[in-house]
Amino acid sequence: MAGNHGPAVVSDKLVKEHAEGWHAFTRFTTIGVIAVVLFLLMMMLHFFIGWGYAMLFMVLSYVVLAIAALLGKV
Repeated sequence: MAGNHGPAVVSDKLVKEHAEGWHAFTRFTTIGVIAVVLFLLMMMLHFFIGWGYAMLFMVLSYVVLAIAALLGKV
């Protein structure tokens, strides 16, 4: 085995499963990062424009994020 310098043999099925799992993880991570950024923006807006408008921004942005995630845009 130590002298074998050829390419590693990996089945296409294993590569597809790994790619699908990686795609799902990165999509979940992207949505999570966007949600945290929206929450931080809401906290910042709370100090500048008031609690009600900040909550409205957060609720609307989470609705848009959920719709975008369901449509596969995120």
